[in-house]
Amino acid sequence: MNLSNKLTLSRIVVVPFFLVAVTPSAFGIPEQPLNQMFSLPGGCYPVLRVLALVMFIAASITDYYDGALARRHGWSTNFGKLMDPLADKVLTMAAFVTMVQLRLFPAWMVVLILAREFLITGLRQLAIAEGRVLSADRWGKNKTIAQLTTIITALVFLAARDWLNVYGLWERVIIRSWDIEWVFQWTLHAMIFICVVLTIVSGIRYYIGNMDIIKAE
Repeated sequence: MNLSNKLTLSRIVVVPFFLVAVTPSAFGIPEQPLNQMFSLPGGCYPVLRVLALVMFIAASITDYYDGALARRHGWSTNFGKLMDPLADKVLTMAAFVTMVQLRLFPAWMVVLILAREFLITGLRQLAIAEGRVLSADRWGKNKTIAQLTTIITALVFLAARDWLNVYGLWERVIIRSWDIEWVFQWTLHAMIFICVVLTIVSGIRYYIGNMDIIKAE
């Protein structure tokens, strides 16, 4: 297995660790272990949230480099063609679902994003079966950037809230007379709304532009 495929596979491997770091309570992890070891007032949750942020950013970076390496060295393989888009979807969709669990994003918006991603992934697999590779257009790339930016912003929000709560500072932060919790919640809602719009529009354009694949079936 070449380095490009290993980077692709790493995005899938990191998902369970990412889920544990984002929602440790869902896996029965108490706050106290790191608290007892390092005398950290907030326990291990703030540390885990930062770790989740680092893991997601690192995994997102591999998405660029695995494709760049494959093109530069001619490492294109059937495994890469199949797993690269799937790895991206598994990582981003896992992040979106955890945000619903944490009540940061409305569930119906995430369902729309999930539906689009899996439908287009299915369309790409049909294309691969016919020996074609469907590249993302500008709308698709903008959609991906919006999704990654939204998820990273949400993870920064979670980490900042956890760490500021450790020292009792979160509720004291005021932005132009607005409570910081309200500002972040509305910022995240606006960002996920933009994601939904770009996701639906790019999906429709992608479908219309490749209807010949479906008709061929």
